[in-house]
This record gives sequence, C-alpha cells and structure tokens, in this order.
Amino acid sequence: MRARRAKPADVVAIHTLVAKYAAQGLLLPRTEDEIRAHIGRFLVLAEKEYIFGCVALEPYGTELAEIRSVAVDDATRGRGLGAKLVQFALAEAKRRGFARVFAVTHAPDFFLRQGFAATTRRLLPEKIERDCRGCSKQRSCHLAAVVAVVHPERAVLPVLASSATA
Repeated sequence: MRARRAKPADVVAIHTLVAKYAAQGLLLPRTEDEIRAHIGRFLVLAEKEYIFGCVALEPYGTELAEIRSVAVDDATRGRGLGAKLVQFALAEAKRRGFARVFAVTHAPDFFLRQGFAATTRRLLPEKIERDCRGCSKQRSCHLAAVVAVVHPERAVLPVLASSATA
C-alpha cells in the first residue's frame, strides 16, 4: 500500500468513502462532480487500483490549507491509515509551501496525536466565510478546530497576516 496523489480514475472510490462518513454526519458531503473538479487536492492510500483511504488538502491562499475529507475503508480501520493519510497531507502541504494546515473536526484528539494544536474557529475566518456561514448546523456546531505549522519560519498569526497585506 502506498500514498499517492489521486487520479481521475479514483473519483468513484473517493466519493464512496466520503459519502459513507457524510451519511453519518462526520464529513461534509461531496458530489462526484466536485471531487472530479478538485481531484488534484486529494491524496489516497492505494494498492493497485483499490483505495483504502483518502484525504483532501484544500488551499486557502498561499499560506494556509485545510485537511478535509479524511476517510478510511471500514475493513482497514484501526490500522493507523488515517494517521498515515494526515502525515502524507502534512508532507504535501510542506512541499507545496503552505505555512499552516488546519482541520475542523469531530475528532480533535486524533489530530492532536498527529502534531496539531487546538485552536478556535474564530481564528480561521477563511473557513467561516467559505463553509460555516451557510451551514445549517452553524448555531449548534460542536466541531473543534486544530492547526499544525508546517513552515514555522513563515507562520504568521492571523491578526498579523491581515495587517501585513494592508
């Protein structure tokens, strides 16, 4: 099994994994068309053509990215594949030059074990604007925000980042 960037041929398998968790309310739903349009953002763990898990690395400008849609096949859960996906996503984020990576999650402890630190969604205005404002669960949301710094020499506090561009 190896980690690799997703290919167009992986769309249906990725959609199947994401849809299963979305039906349980654990992930935001994504259509096959959306996955196809953003296939370059997905990473997978695969053996030959079988997809064991996926993760998306969604950019928010040049400095910030979000880890989304972490999903592992039920048959392989509990084997550390989710951690491998997140570590691969962090390495990819570093390679692409992002300073910070965040996730908004039902499972903050999982991300804390992967080197993330707890934060608040208020410090992620990009996420709030993109996904939270229109979400039907906005007022009752119990998701936690976590962040990892992948390029410490370039990480800037959100307040400073907005004033630096002024």
